Amino acid sequence: DFRKLLLADYLWLNERLAKFYSASQFDANVASENPFQKVSFDPQQRAGLLTHPLMLSHFSYFRSTSPIHRGVFVSRKLMGIALKPPPVAVEPLGEDYNPNMTTRERVEFQTRPDNCMSCHRVINPLGFALESLDAVGRPRATEKDKPIDASGELIMPEGESIKIAGPRQLAEFLVGRRETHRHFVETVFHHAVHQPVAAYGEKTLDELTDYFMANGYNIRKLIAEIAWRTATFQPVSKED
Repeated sequence: DFRKLLLADYLWLNERLAKFYSASQFDANVASENPFQKVSFDPQQRAGLLTHPLMLSHFSYFRSTSPIHRGVFVSRKLMGIALKPPPVAVEPLGEDYNPNMTTRERVEFQTRPDNCMSCHRVINPLGFALESLDAVGRPRATEKDKPIDASGELIMPEGESIKIAGPRQLAEFLVGRRETHRHFVETVFHHAVHQPVAAYGEKTLDELTDYFMANGYNIRKLIAEIAWRTATFQPVSKED
């Protein structure tokens, strides 16, 4: 079920990782027989791929998080929103700019100009929703002795306003959008077929999305349906 990729509240950890991520449910007594164990967390802290330590650390700096990198990943790769490259390459403000500023405060300060907010009104709230997890994916309640603010108002490209607070709300928002499923279908199609889905008909993407949703978001069934459709596809000739 594709939705589990975004909603799962567990991680697979060995004993060393369990200590690092304060996973109290890890059973050290059976670690020799089963080094990696499925460990559940507070659902508000963990939401599948969004909160996986590998993803969070990849889209962070050495010591601090990067709401911008995390937000760009969510918007482009999960939501399928096309973002224009920034008109000017701008180096992010470092912690030494103002040691009293939190990461969120620095991002808000640097991206507040109108020409930045045309994209950052989407990027920032998505990244801020993950600020309750540090640069290596550990839960945190404060930064710079200030409470973490993981809330935000997401302004969609079409103008819709959506309030999101924390990774769980972000994950639930994503799995509730047809556009998220549609983008996933398109990505799987391109990965499997190495051709754009539009080459197989202008309605194919929406039809596959309907099929995917109607069949419990089953990824295996989706791949099989893609294989069948592409193998039996009959292009329409100009004469027809």
